[in-house]
Amino acid sequence: MNTTAFYDSKTIAYHWISAILILILWLLGDNIDLFTRGDPRVYARSTHIALGLVLAVILALRLKWKIGGANKLPQAVPGFLGKLAVSTHHIFYLLIACIIAVGIAAVWVRGDNIFNLFRVPAFDPANKQLREEVVDLHGLLVNVLLILAAGHSLLALWHHVMIKDGVLKRMWPNLK
Repeated sequence: MNTTAFYDSKTIAYHWISAILILILWLLGDNIDLFTRGDPRVYARSTHIALGLVLAVILALRLKWKIGGANKLPQAVPGFLGKLAVSTHHIFYLLIACIIAVGIAAVWVRGDNIFNLFRVPAFDPANKQLREEVVDLHGLLVNVLLILAAGHSLLALWHHVMIKDGVLKRMWPNLK
């Protein structure tokens, strides 16, 4: 394993900005119903939608950078486990893209009010079941992403604390 190789600062920034945005989006999305109906809930949902769009831009920039200019590091772990780690990262990108797409669909199906500035027209206002299914799918995909991210984080900590092989240092700017 190459413990001297580090990801470039742009890759690290995209990784941590994505992680922080996803955490904020989850916290906000999971608690929107705690906001009082009316303006507080409209602003909470609008903020969630706006941050979701920011995540979409970050994901697009991250993928463009990954394909075009990012450091290409060797697998941290050889063999099957290394291939599994790379595949898991691809699943992260795919899941995030799907979550964003389903989130956009949820806005369209629901017909959301955006910061009291404009309303996205509802696709089928009378179809409550469709609205619930799209929102539930969005939540399910987010939960799958969070479970994978928790495993990803625990494995990174395992590498850092137990194996002490430098894997976490590759993506953590303060540990270089």
